This record gives sequence, C-alpha cells and structure tokens, in this order.
Amino acid sequence: MIDHKNALNQLFPAVRKKNASLVVGSSLNAGFISGSPRYNYGKESYKIPIEFLEKRKRLREVAANYGVDLRTAALQFSAAPDVAAALVVGASSEQQILADYTSMQTKIPAEFWAELKAEKLIEENAPTPA
Repeated sequence: MIDHKNALNQLFPAVRKKNASLVVGSSLNAGFISGSPRYNYGKESYKIPIEFLEKRKRLREVAANYGVDLRTAALQFSAAPDVAAALVVGASSEQQILADYTSMQTKIPAEFWAELKAEKLIEENAPTPA
C-alpha cells in the first residue's frame, strides 16, 4: 500500500505477458504497516522516508473512519491483483497466524477502497478486493 506504483504499472503487466503469477512477500513492508519502526529489510530499513511515515498516518486515518484494521487492508490489497497467486506473511506466534487468517476473511467496505483512491493513497488503477 505504501509504494505499489511500479509493481502495478511495470511488474504486473510483464508478469501477465509471460502468463505467470507472483507469490507476494512483504505485504506489510516488514511490519511497517502494523507500526514497526522499520520499512522493508536491509541495513537502511530504520531510515524511513518522511513521505512514507506521512502516508501511513493518512492510511490509518481513513482506515479508522471505516473501522478497518490497516494491517488487514494491506494483506487484502496485496492479494487483490490477478497476478497474485499467494502471500507470504511472517508470523512469530499462533496468534499472528490466526490474525492473518482472520484478516483475509474480513469484509472491507468498497467505500474504503474508493476513498483511498480519491485521496490518492492508492493508485486509481490498483485492483482492490471485491
């Protein structure tokens, strides 16, 4: 959700052209979406660009208005593209596994996704859950 434009407009069309699919990893940007003080992985993961922090804040505000858990939205958003065959989601406890399962079963209102697009928090052409 934070930085998906390149995947949406470059990677996904190339994958479709090859008639392939993807296993999506890091839907939560190494926990960043859930509140972790790092963004993705690597030596520089704790140097988070201010625009990503601001975007996460705005995403949280919209999510709160709809009673949506941002982590749940990020997982479902990552699974929505037609080229996404599966998600790889880390879990360090049984509770996290159950939370992941629950997140994928939760219904998120279409209006939530529409507002994210209207607010330019996700790309207009981004696929969203039905």
